[in-house]
Amino acid sequence: MRWSIAKNYHPEYSFEKGLGVTVHITISKGIDIPLLGVPKGKLQKVKEHSELALDLSPFRRTQFKLLVKEGDSVLIGQPLAYDKKCPEKMFVSPASGKIKSIHRGLKRRLLNIVVECIGEKKFLEHPRITLQSAQKEDLIAYLLQAGIFPHIRQRPCDIPADPSKTPKSIFVNAIRSAPFAPSSYLVVRGHETEFQLGLNVLSRLTDGPVHMVYPKGSNLQAFTHAENVKKHTAEGPHPIGNVSIHVERLSPIFHADEVVWTIDAEDVLRIGRLLQRGIYDPRRVVGIGGESVPEDKRLFLESKLGCSFSDITQITPKLDTERLITGNVLTGEKAEAGDYLSLFETCFSLIPERSEKRETLHFFRLGSKKYSASKTYLSGFFKNTRFPFSTNLHGEERAFVDGTIYDNVMPLNLSTMHLVKAVLAEDFDAAQELGLLEVAPEDFALPTFVCPSKIEMIEIMREGLHDFYEQHLM
Repeated sequence: MRWSIAKNYHPEYSFEKGLGVTVHITISKGIDIPLLGVPKGKLQKVKEHSELALDLSPFRRTQFKLLVKEGDSVLIGQPLAYDKKCPEKMFVSPASGKIKSIHRGLKRRLLNIVVECIGEKKFLEHPRITLQSAQKEDLIAYLLQAGIFPHIRQRPCDIPADPSKTPKSIFVNAIRSAPFAPSSYLVVRGHETEFQLGLNVLSRLTDGPVHMVYPKGSNLQAFTHAENVKKHTAEGPHPIGNVSIHVERLSPIFHADEVVWTIDAEDVLRIGRLLQRGIYDPRRVVGIGGESVPEDKRLFLESKLGCSFSDITQITPKLDTERLITGNVLTGEKAEAGDYLSLFETCFSLIPERSEKRETLHFFRLGSKKYSASKTYLSGFFKNTRFPFSTNLHGEERAFVDGTIYDNVMPLNLSTMHLVKAVLAEDFDAAQELGLLEVAPEDFALPTFVCPSKIEMIEIMREGLHDFYEQHLM
């Protein structure tokens, strides 16, 4: 079984002279999908926003208590809602102005709170806290009240972090490999002091180590000279930026009661700025990419959390021929021009919308202009070539065919098909043995992409992880 394999598994150790790197992670399984429309160039700033939103869609199972109503005036960092099961956990405003609208979904589930940006930017200021004298409980309470805690995730099950549980380790993800996502180098460069301050705070929240994984060869001092963390490098194709790979190699989870927290490098900056200035900083570096985006608009922008595509690009997608995605093309959500970026997404993608009608005798064509991960088409032998992609699935859902197809793009030490089948059967004892405790839905994006059976494994794993949490961990 996977546990017996994992317990005897040791990652490749290397020590880069002068940099103090502990572990170097290398993967060969995966795909850097050759999409057209990759954003390029220097980081540019968005001057103004007409409105921003606190997008709560990632917190599907959280029950919220609203603290504001339409027409109320708010400050940046002011609490707009809190978690009923953890009243100390605040979800705060990314903008100052007036509450424009509050949107709900099925069963009145809170989706987002839109703030119209009016007048001068004003922040809710928090009392300064001295890191050296503060206890762990004080720091957690400070982060909860300031709205930072929703940015931290927890394994197993990839759920919002529970402040009442002490993690055995914390992972800082400073490497991004998803399509169109801005690199952590671009995000952290020039903010080394705040980043180190954020790392210092995280080191106080766990009795174990703080692991930071960044790209091999990076010369950014915020990474190479970081203190109070264990530094690790990584290289390989996507999904090398998925935290599950880092957790499996550095701090495997063998039991359901073990807890690991994960956080993105940009949110570490947010913690540092909170301690440095006493405010919640809503800045977010956003990538704008995709074949349907004009070439001069494919770029990286310093924007704000909860921005909308049309607001920061002045582009209105043609929804009948183009699909806008909040997030990357593998794991993002279909959206409209006015929809908002959530706490965990770092890019907007715009690709052609195609009908599901299949091409006549397409399997007899050479396919020199069509991408093939399995090299079915002639294009599979072309290197350094980018191809047009669309929303066409080229088929409908059917039964599993061959599990080895998925394992060819799955770098985690697990059998993809067997794990998904165990989750579908709600056999969570077998699923734990097969690797359920360390995975997140995003880990199944590439298996879904190459799946000849068109099975939506991301959604299956999302629902399965939630059911496992409710049945075994609550």
